[in-house]
Amino acid sequence: PIITNVTPVNPTNCGGNDGSITIAATGASLEYSIDGGLNWFTNSGSFTGLGAGTYNITVRNADGSCNTPYVSNPVILTAPNAPSITNVTSTEPTDCNVNDGTVTVTAVGGQGSYEYSRDSGVTWFANNGEFENLAGGTYNIFVRNADATCVVSGQSVVLTDKVAPVIVTTPFTDPTDCGLADGTITI
Repeated sequence: PIITNVTPVNPTNCGGNDGSITIAATGASLEYSIDGGLNWFTNSGSFTGLGAGTYNITVRNADGSCNTPYVSNPVILTAPNAPSITNVTSTEPTDCNVNDGTVTVTAVGGQGSYEYSRDSGVTWFANNGEFENLAGGTYNIFVRNADATCVVSGQSVVLTDKVAPVIVTTPFTDPTDCGLADGTITI
């Protein structure tokens, strides 16, 4: 057999198994291998569900004769690299009913720039990991590559609002006599 073409397709996400290799070869009744001949398949040369890795393409006749390795072996499928969250800092809101809390996320690795989420990946922002004008609450931090691959979950950050005191009662007593300063107010 003669291998005329090998078409690799990389996995689309970190840890994903949606890569493929398609082998085109001439000959009748062929078997195909992507592991250097350890395992053989009669699948028309189409291999799907592949993860990142190194694949050695070989084709042979169905009777086991004429092993033909691909001249450009190995075929390497690569997946995107995942970012890594290295630091998360935060500041609490400074006063009652003020939304000035912050969360800052630092990430490294991955591919290119990142997108950040503070709501478990529901919404994404290309904001360099800086969230401002936040009220008190729980923020579930996530980061991913800007091409939407390799979602990485971080920590939950809890910002606590300042709580205004509540005046429950203000009992008082009047001064007991003229010129006396013995009145009271209790808050």
